[in-house]
Amino acid sequence: MRRKGFTLIELLVTLAVLIILATIAVPGFQRMMAVNRVVSDYNEVLSGLNFARSEAVKRRAPVQFVASNNGSWEYVVSIVGGDDLRVRSGRNNRTSISEGTVVFNALGRQESCTAPGDCVFSITSTFSGIDDRGAQISIMGRVGKASASPAEEVEE
Repeated sequence: MRRKGFTLIELLVTLAVLIILATIAVPGFQRMMAVNRVVSDYNEVLSGLNFARSEAVKRRAPVQFVASNNGSWEYVVSIVGGDDLRVRSGRNNRTSISEGTVVFNALGRQESCTAPGDCVFSITSTFSGIDDRGAQISIMGRVGKASASPAEEVEE
């Protein structure tokens, strides 16, 4: 009589193949998660900067965006000398943001900026090999992706 099923050898070979595949896939998955985390945080910072600018225009009053990095990053959008309009923070300390403050005036223009590098907020990851992302605010108040430095442009 013939029985249906797996032998012990077949089961062990299948498990060995699955373990090898998992060993190869897990580091790639971790990198993908780290990249997605940086992109998500970058988009959140862009959203906060655009929110601050639009609120300054809407309220006809100066509005500030303050970024800090105490364990995990955080930003606060508030009316200058007034109430907080929005507070957001990172989920953990795997990404960080450069600290600084930008104030948008009633016309939506950048009034003052203490962020490093011509008003660029950099989002970095603790995972090695992940490119930093930067949000730059122009003197006219436009928020966008930070331009690459000339050294980086030559390498590409």
